[in-house]
Amino acid sequence: MIELYYNAYSVAYFVVSQEMGSKTQMAFLENLYEDEKEFILPYYKENKRAFISDVLYFEDYLIDKEKLDKEFPVVKKDIKASGHRFDIEEKMSEYPEIDLFFMIMRLRLLYVSGQGYTRMKLRTLLKHYGYKRRSAAITKHIQDCLSFYRIKSYLRGGQECDVKEISLDDMITFRTMQGV
Repeated sequence: MIELYYNAYSVAYFVVSQEMGSKTQMAFLENLYEDEKEFILPYYKENKRAFISDVLYFEDYLIDKEKLDKEFPVVKKDIKASGHRFDIEEKMSEYPEIDLFFMIMRLRLLYVSGQGYTRMKLRTLLKHYGYKRRSAAITKHIQDCLSFYRIKSYLRGGQECDVKEISLDDMITFRTMQGV
C-alpha cells in the first residue's frame, strides 16, 4: 500500500489545485507534516526539509511542466550516475487516479472545505475514472483507500454503508473518522 502514502508529487498536485498563496502554502505544508505524518511516505517521516523541498519542486514542475519535461532525461541520468536506482513504476498503483482522489478528499475535508463532508453518487465516482460497473477489484481498492485514509461512507440519515453493497445511484456522504 506504499502507493497510498502522501508523496511529494501528490501533495504538490493538491497545493497547485487549491491555488494557495506562498504563506498559506507553507503553513499548510508545516501543518500537514505535523498532523498527517502517519500518511506521509516513510522516506520523508524523519526529514521534513526534504519533504517540503520536494513538494516545492513538484509544484514548479506542475506549473511549468513543458520546460521541465525537457530536463527529465538529464535528471534521470544524474540519479543513475549517483548510484541510486530510478524506477518510477515501483511506486505506481494500478489505480493511481482513484488513490489521488481519496487523498485529495481527505486533505480537502481536513484543511479546506470547512463542512467536514463531501457527497456524491458511486456511479459518478466510477464514471469519473472510466468505469461503468463495479468489479470486485475496483470495489476492494476503493475500500482499501477508504480504510487507509480513514474515511467513512454513509447513506442518507447517517447510516454507515459499504460501497460493494449499495446501489450505484445511492448518494454517499464521505467523512473522515473522528479522533484520528
